[in-house]
Amino acid sequence: MAWYTEKGKMQDVVLSTRVRFARNLSEYPFASRLSDTGANEIIEKVSAALPEYSCHRFGKNSEAKCRSYMEMHYVSPEFVSASHPRALITGENERVAIMVCEEDHLRIQSVVSGFDPESAFEYAGKADDILSEKLNIAFSEKYGYLTHCPTNLGAAMRVSAMLCLPALTMRRSIDRYAQAMNKMGITIRGIYGEGSRASGCLYQISNRGSLGIAESEIIKLISEVVKNIVEAERTARKSLFEANKLSMIDKTARTLGVLQNCHILSSEEFTECFSTIKLGVALEIVEGITDEKLSEVFIAVQPATLSLSSEGLADDETARDVARATLMRNMLKNVTVLH
Repeated sequence: MAWYTEKGKMQDVVLSTRVRFARNLSEYPFASRLSDTGANEIIEKVSAALPEYSCHRFGKNSEAKCRSYMEMHYVSPEFVSASHPRALITGENERVAIMVCEEDHLRIQSVVSGFDPESAFEYAGKADDILSEKLNIAFSEKYGYLTHCPTNLGAAMRVSAMLCLPALTMRRSIDRYAQAMNKMGITIRGIYGEGSRASGCLYQISNRGSLGIAESEIIKLISEVVKNIVEAERTARKSLFEANKLSMIDKTARTLGVLQNCHILSSEEFTECFSTIKLGVALEIVEGITDEKLSEVFIAVQPATLSLSSEGLADDETARDVARATLMRNMLKNVTVLH
């Protein structure tokens, strides 16, 4: 079951949590110097080591499907744009997704709904243990797991959380939190990670490095930061609502009206509307939809995912905007704003 269809902890603020391990096979050069033959050999070895998992191969002509997986947060933008052989291997009822031949040979990931780094660590760790037992993973007693990028040395683990922070964004507090987190070795980015920009009050936070830091310490650090941000966001939401109750109800009702009556809806406009509706659900002024259903809607209307669900939309942006609007009218027809 995909993460975006499940109920999660702190889901009013945290959409998802991801734990990712970077690993490389010792008998092959890093992916940047890897031949197509070597890449295919690695895919075969990883697939054989996990016979109960599904293997999705990608080549030069599979960008749409690959981009849809990116929208689901299973692969990176770099994985999408690559031209060499690569694969996504999924298992544990889609709770584990392994990028094969991205920047590193293996990016073993688990994405779960809400904030639950312990569960994500358990799922990813299980796959990591199997692969470490069956494959020759590059490891140094001095530097830990050997990775393409030096920032991933050591435990080679990154824990990230995707958050919706409309109240802190409205209060223009994000930069202050970003500066404080930077001093702690934590980065705040857009929802697709490095190089992406924040959109619609959605942000991703993660640890910057893992050299000399135990896995448990990384989880503890991210957990403390996320819990503090969640508390700050909830407090800011309550304060803003108490001070501007009528205007916030009006804005939410207007936003819902757009989504329930539009006939053309761009990705950018939807993302802005999404944060407003999600805030309304948290403030209990929106009825008829849950946080987990909102996450499902959020993925369903992304460009590549939407194109794959309907024929003839791939190269027609206007047709996608029309299809997105139709989907919104159908999915939100029973949603209401309390007055």
